[in-house]
Amino acid sequence: MPDVQSELTLFSQGLAQLGISLSSTQENQFSRYIEEIYLFNYTYRLVGAEGREFVIKHLLDSVAPLAQFQLLLEKLGENAAICDLGSGAGLPGIPLAILLHSTPFSLVERSGRRAGFLRNAVARCNLDPHVEVIQSDLSEITHQFEVVTFRAFHPLTDVIRSIGSVVAEHGYVCAYKGKTEVVKVELEEVEALVREGKGGSSSGWSHQIIPISVPYLEDARNLCILQKGIADK
Repeated sequence: MPDVQSELTLFSQGLAQLGISLSSTQENQFSRYIEEIYLFNYTYRLVGAEGREFVIKHLLDSVAPLAQFQLLLEKLGENAAICDLGSGAGLPGIPLAILLHSTPFSLVERSGRRAGFLRNAVARCNLDPHVEVIQSDLSEITHQFEVVTFRAFHPLTDVIRSIGSVVAEHGYVCAYKGKTEVVKVELEEVEALVREGKGGSSSGWSHQIIPISVPYLEDARNLCILQKGIADK
């Protein structure tokens, strides 16, 4: 198993660049989470990286937009909940849930084995009071959430129609994306779907692209935020 302590040190250094500091409880939660990832990664193929690459491309990448989530939660009020779709290894849901410890989180994962991993990780990290794991296909979810997020790098048009049903009216989709030019093309395709009445919201989506700086990562990162029911003019 890789050196968890050295990974925590690198993670803390990256968090410092983002203006984020960990309490002793949060540091312990991240330590346990990393241990769980490595314990089950070979069996469940949770992530394709370890060591420094895992810290940068998964942990720091997940928490880098934290300030944007905090701003949305302030707008939405104290009862707002976040849903991590296709959570897989718990990314970005578990790192965000550790930092946003008073916000309700739902981790949605259709794979039974990965959902089992998520339940175990949530228990190990003592996140049970505010994090639930939902083993379900997206099409089977009837509840709606104020914020829905995902890191899977699928085109927005592949998911926006089905995601629309689980986003509360005037709620937000926060999609972790790469290059700005690619995101703009995807948003144009989403607008075309809305015009055709296939965009998951009868009154459309407003959107903004926010550049995200991930410590030690050279690749471009953006958070694409879409609000349901408010079309761009």
